[in-house]
Amino acid sequence: MPLLLYVLLRGLDATVLKGLQQFGADHPVRGMDPISFCNLFFLAQLAVGLAALWPGRTTLTADLAALVPSDRRLLAVDAFLGLFLGPVAYYLALESLSVISQTLLFALVLPVSALLARGWLGEALPRSFWISLVLISVGLLLPSVSMAAAGGGMDGTAGLAWALVGVLAYGAASVSGRLVARRRLPLGVSVGATNLVSALVFGVIALVLFGPHHFLLLQLWWVVGVIGLYALTLPLGRELALRLAYRHLPVAQVSLWSSLSLVVALLSAAVLLGEPLQEASLAGSALVLAGVLASRWRWPIRSGPTSVLLPAAPAPVPPWP
Repeated sequence: MPLLLYVLLRGLDATVLKGLQQFGADHPVRGMDPISFCNLFFLAQLAVGLAALWPGRTTLTADLAALVPSDRRLLAVDAFLGLFLGPVAYYLALESLSVISQTLLFALVLPVSALLARGWLGEALPRSFWISLVLISVGLLLPSVSMAAAGGGMDGTAGLAWALVGVLAYGAASVSGRLVARRRLPLGVSVGATNLVSALVFGVIALVLFGPHHFLLLQLWWVVGVIGLYALTLPLGRELALRLAYRHLPVAQVSLWSSLSLVVALLSAAVLLGEPLQEASLAGSALVLAGVLASRWRWPIRSGPTSVLLPAAPAPVPPWP
């Protein structure tokens, strides 16, 4: 159930975020776009951090003091990859790409994270992983190749570059997130404290780049009705669902099955934003989904032991530098 919820929220995220970008550009306040990745992620991560921190607020000081140096380094790396570098690249890529193109490109996170988990954590790949990888890769390339062959050109260079950065960041964050889940750190520490620190970083960046007036541009209806609604639903729900999924499933299974969010993204972009469903995009999406199903046929999701479910001592965790 956490994985299914994550699939739904992850699929809706790009569509809602693209809608916010377009709406902010079409409704300037005092001649300026009132929304940026700084204030959006500041409010979103602030909401996630406070929600995760509140239940364990009384023990937070003791929980932080109990962290060993390797835990602190792991949390810092995980927060940088998954809460800062990944979201910034995701947002900037979406400014240059359509929801459908960006969603297809970010599906590369799935094989990248599985390969990184294999190399760093030693987790076994699904028996049909390489078949899945080929199908997913061809499905990602098909829409761009078809567009270029028709004379429409490739997607924006800047968007593609930011997408590549985001894919690598989120792929590495999948591995660090699995390591965090294995150590069973309190939610207030692993999610609450890290999101609050990242939110403060985004707040400082907004002040440096845009000045205090950037937040003053946000009228009440923007904060409560637009950014607040986004922050309290998609990022918060997606983060908690993903953490729960990592407690029960290996990275490879979470990564491959989360690609089903592609269907949600395509349909929501077509219905809510009016993006055209071209034949090449549909064919590419079908190949990506076929790659996921190929893994399902050969390796059912319930097969294989999962160490974090055992009541005994947790499995050895690779040392973190």
